[in-house]
Order: sequence, then C-alpha cells, then structure tokens
Amino acid sequence: MSSTSADDSTRDRGPDEAFCRDCGAVIDARAEICPECGVRQRDPPKSSIDSALDDLLEGGNPFVAAVLSAIFPGLGQLYNRELERGLVFAVGFIVASVSVMVFIGFLLAPAVWLYAVYDAYTRAELRAEELQRAADREHETEISVSEADDEEREE
Repeated sequence: MSSTSADDSTRDRGPDEAFCRDCGAVIDARAEICPECGVRQRDPPKSSIDSALDDLLEGGNPFVAAVLSAIFPGLGQLYNRELERGLVFAVGFIVASVSVMVFIGFLLAPAVWLYAVYDAYTRAELRAEELQRAADREHETEISVSEADDEEREE
C-alpha cells in the first residue's frame, strides 16, 4: 500500500480527483474517507431526522411559531429568534391577565394572546422567506464557482 500512496502523491490529479488532506494521496473527489490513511475528508452525511430537526429548530416554520405562541404568548417570537418581541408579548399577556381583576382584562388578555399568535405566524413566514433567499444565494454562488472551474478546465 505504501508504494501506491507514494505513486499517487507524485502524479497529477484528474478532473474528478482530489488530494487527501492528511497524506496527500490522489483520491476520488467525492470520497468521504481516504482509502490510504483513513482520514475523514468531509463531514458524514446527515440523516433525514437530523436535517428535519435542524430545520424545525432553525425557526421560520409558521405553524410551529403559532402553536408555541398559542401555548404562551411570546414563545413563538422566541422561536423566531426575536427576544425583545417575545418579552413584550409575554409581559403584555401577564399584565393583561392580572387586569382581569379590574374586568378590563377579559377583553385585553384574549386580544394580546390572539395578536401574539398572529404575529408569531407572520414573522415566521418572513423568516422562512429570508432563509430561502439566503439558501438560493448560496446555491447560486456554488453554481457560479463550479461554472468558473469548468471554464478554466476548457481553456
């Protein structure tokens, strides 16, 4: 095996090949682990459960934000990563609930609660759109970089 790695490290890499980060051997560009030294070249693939959980916890899901705000006003805003808005809704709901003793809270508390649910939902939609635009821009950048690499190879 050592003679193969010595031969690989001295030869040029092809279009679908890369150099190992550790030993320098020429390997397949898509290889996750170097066959020569066993060093991982890229992160392991994520399972669908991991990616779904990451998407859920990232914020931007309007349904989750609305449900959290329905449980307690302000939680949906915290889910959307808007701390100040979440605290305002939580404090507003607590104040409105306390004002039930003065009878104005019978209208104020449900109004604050419903508006918190509505606000969490609409803000999550906006966050989802922002995340989608960022992902699209990142994808466009990757495409333009790969097109530039292709052009360089043709020249």
